[in-house]
Amino acid sequence: MVAGVLVQLSNHNIDRIFDYFVPKNLEKEIKLGVRVEVPFGKQIIDGFVLELKNSTSTEMKLKEILKIKDTQIILNEELIELGKKMQEETLATQISCYQAMLPKGLKAKKGSAISEKFDLYYSINQTIEEKKYNASQQKILALCKEKGKVLRKELLEISKSSLDTLVKNHILIEEKVKHYRITYENRKVEKKELTQEQKDVVKKVIEEKESTIFLLHGVTGSGKTEVYMELIEHALQEGKTSIVLVPEISLTPQMIERFQNRFGEKIAALHSALSDGEKYDEWLRIARGEASIVIGARSAIFAPLTNIGMIIIDEEHSDSYKQNDLNPKYNAKDIAILRSEYYHCKVIMGSATPSL
Repeated sequence: MVAGVLVQLSNHNIDRIFDYFVPKNLEKEIKLGVRVEVPFGKQIIDGFVLELKNSTSTEMKLKEILKIKDTQIILNEELIELGKKMQEETLATQISCYQAMLPKGLKAKKGSAISEKFDLYYSINQTIEEKKYNASQQKILALCKEKGKVLRKELLEISKSSLDTLVKNHILIEEKVKHYRITYENRKVEKKELTQEQKDVVKKVIEEKESTIFLLHGVTGSGKTEVYMELIEHALQEGKTSIVLVPEISLTPQMIERFQNRFGEKIAALHSALSDGEKYDEWLRIARGEASIVIGARSAIFAPLTNIGMIIIDEEHSDSYKQNDLNPKYNAKDIAILRSEYYHCKVIMGSATPSL
């Protein structure tokens, strides 16, 4: 098996896919869109697998892929296609288009050492017969019986040696649980009743079969956000996901608060105010399907959602949706339209002062 790998090189004049042999031990694990480590000249670098084939057109002796860096597919089929279109439209390098889609911990570059965090939880093994236990062991078992699952930190406060003994004797079962740096709680906040005007807008968007791009023109405070949330709820009911873009990071916490009140743990955030670890975690939650609504600034348009049903761009007139300083120089509104064409989803651009 041969893999076509797009690599990040310091010489930006080279922007092409290089063929590598896939070793036998990696053939079952290799997939399109995963990140791999490959030899290149005298150095070892990272790249993305964009092709899988049974032969190569080059007469050169191929080197082997050294390892697969992630169990998660980093670039799904739609994002791979999106990167190609971005490269054609922005004239940037293909690798820079893919790098722009990802948080630091998942880019194809050395030094991306951010990793997942896990917590250890313990519960009682129900198949074990009752035995005699010392005082600290009894305390640990009583706490596990009361809570069902208990965090390791809590049990260590009672006794490490007793905990280790109970685990060694299979009295307690140890479970590794993913620890996310950001958590969202489900809140029960009563939904606002829409005005007739808002209901008409929602109905118009939902029933429209031909057009997919809409301008929601309304002054500040006219209730555009309530319309956004109603449309997203409709998308959720159809089993679809949504992206909500806001122009400034300062506006993001307000929007997150309102959406969390309505949708709870279904949301995820992507913006520059997050730490590298938080961005990494949020990206993984989205890619794993644990979040179905993504809220954020410009770069959130690349969220690794699938089956997108609604893209909202609030304050669409804002210049902050344009990436002007780094390559690729893209406009998030253009990317939204490209993604909507792939998923046949609706794009709602809201503004009090629409762009021309």
